[in-house]
Amino acid sequence: MKISTRQFLAVALFAFAALLAGGCGFTQGKKDAEAVLIRHFQAIATNGFDTAMADYGTSFFQKTTKDEWTKALTGMSRKLGTYQSHTVTGWRMFKKAGTTGAGTTVSLQCQVTYSKHKATESFSLFKGVLDSEYKIVGHQINSTALMIE
Repeated sequence: MKISTRQFLAVALFAFAALLAGGCGFTQGKKDAEAVLIRHFQAIATNGFDTAMADYGTSFFQKTTKDEWTKALTGMSRKLGTYQSHTVTGWRMFKKAGTTGAGTTVSLQCQVTYSKHKATESFSLFKGVLDSEYKIVGHQINSTALMIE
């Protein structure tokens, strides 16, 4: 079977358009997850850790309670200082389909500046297919200042 140039171009154009459309979903997912982090850091800077807990998903609190995590963040704040700024230094996105747990996970790595020290923080955010926004389901904080004292 011989494919004409016109047919080949039509298929190539369709494939390229599908690739662009899929890429837009990934870019939007990253932007939506970053918006949650901006709100999260703003809440920490202005309203405290209790307000920021609303950004975490229920699955985050299966391993640690809200009270325990609030205490951990308070201790971290004593050592690192108050939040100043952050920059996203890396990201990945995963989409999962199926009957349970279907949705999108975005992993963001950030360089965070606090008033006393810097930290590298990694976040995993998840948005289920029926959810309106991403929620933090994983959060790791790394700083040499946390090992001092």
